Amino acid sequence: MSAAGNMTSEIETRGGTGAFISNLIPVLGLFFIGYPLGRATIRTMVIGWFLIVIAITQFILRHYFQRTAPVVRTGTAPVRSKDCGRYR
Repeated sequence: MSAAGNMTSEIETRGGTGAFISNLIPVLGLFFIGYPLGRATIRTMVIGWFLIVIAITQFILRHYFQRTAPVVRTGTAPVRSKDCGRYR
């Protein structure tokens, strides 16, 4: 009976191991698919927030440190000529 008892315990052990491995394979598959996606998502979020902070900083700095543009006249300039009546 001891041989049958050893065989039964080995079959139960192999059955438990097989069940564990068959449950572990999908979990590992999800991990290997999700791990790069998780890292890419985190990296994308960090870069996105970094760009948002840069845009806000540029907006604030442009508001406080605006350069004044030179005055440019548009339209006709007044003519001060003594013989302007000649062209009428």
